[in-house]
Amino acid sequence: MKSLSIRIAVASAAVFAVFGCAAPMPSTDLPPTRIVAPARDFPELRDYRGVIDLQLKDSGLDQAGIADLARAAQLDFVTLGDDAEPGTSNYGTGGFTSAILFIPGGAFKIGGGEIVGVSIHDPIAAGSSVPALVDAIHSQGGLAIAREPSRFTSADDYALADAIEVYDQSAVWRARSPFALKLGAIFLGTDHFLADLDSLAPPAIGAYDHLTEGARIALVAGFGAPANMNVLGATVGTWQQLFLFYATHVLATERETDPVMDAIKNGRVYVSFDFLGYVQDFAFYGESGMTKIMMGSEAPFASGVTLKTELPDTADRIVIFKNGVETASVESATNFAYVPKSAGAYRVVAYRKAVPWIISNPVYLR
Repeated sequence: MKSLSIRIAVASAAVFAVFGCAAPMPSTDLPPTRIVAPARDFPELRDYRGVIDLQLKDSGLDQAGIADLARAAQLDFVTLGDDAEPGTSNYGTGGFTSAILFIPGGAFKIGGGEIVGVSIHDPIAAGSSVPALVDAIHSQGGLAIAREPSRFTSADDYALADAIEVYDQSAVWRARSPFALKLGAIFLGTDHFLADLDSLAPPAIGAYDHLTEGARIALVAGFGAPANMNVLGATVGTWQQLFLFYATHVLATERETDPVMDAIKNGRVYVSFDFLGYVQDFAFYGESGMTKIMMGSEAPFASGVTLKTELPDTADRIVIFKNGVETASVESATNFAYVPKSAGAYRVVAYRKAVPWIISNPVYLR
């Protein structure tokens, strides 16, 4: 027991010497400058990287500070999602701050869960029913995003949202014990530590897949708040780390509020965990003759429709899911073409090191 204590003390001292006061950054290989790429196979669109449902309050930074960090991480946009204060419209400042597009938003606790209204500007009454809340958000031209669907008392409530968060690092972090998190931060490198946070919660992704069997609803990753956990004098779970950890991509005509909102609403969205390899672009679409079916879009099922996946680099495994059930896969590949045998909602997950690297929205074949 004494020798174990000595080994832990020595390891802790070594980590402290390496960490100092600044947490190591993920090994994301950012390009020298941010170049917004045309969307693969859809050149009329651009691939913008950003974060959705960021909670700014209590982070110790203002919007300008967040913009500086986002720009350093080569992000293009941020949607906000702090808890909404009843009777007020303090949803953040919309528009560009230090070249980062900010879209205002606020979170409302309701139905046992939380609905985030994005691109809203007027006060919304507290205590509304979920249908009334979603209607109020839509009446302002906003989008309703459901956080952690498993917390809602009724699936009928989060089914009314325009999008569902299938990943939220804040929720994943809360699900881990503080002791386990601190041990991981001490004995694992930053990439390995973050890999443990790269996991889709079965209740969230299961709830999402169930809805897509009969409806179109967008899949997004929420961001939440920084953990800022102190470990041996270093701070772990900072914005600087998390902005390099993962991003949500939208395929939009331009980097303005309305086009970005339209892309989210219509499921032209995918998620990348960039600590496994920087993702500049990605494509998942259906092809039938000369017609291409963008992810998020719906088309009649017909024999001969081919689902195509194109990655920026090699994945250890590419998996196609139909209504949430694995239906096809390939090992060590950059591209994957699959001909579905029946109608369904098809989405793709590319894996590296046995955890998700890229997650797409579905192509709906009805």
